[in-house]
Amino acid sequence: MVNPADFVSEVRRELQRVTWPTQRETMGMTAAVILMVICAMVYFFISDAVIVYCLQKILGI
Repeated sequence: MVNPADFVSEVRRELQRVTWPTQRETMGMTAAVILMVICAMVYFFISDAVIVYCLQKILGI
């Protein structure tokens, strides 16, 4: 069993070693994620529209 005080001190030591991203890096990664989400949204919208169109033609609806 680990002493809670030892655990907290180990966590603090580890957090001091972490290399945090800069604001510019964070904004760049956020923009990349938003762009990929938009691309995925467009892809699935078009795919869904094509599938619906094909099914309507096949089923004669």
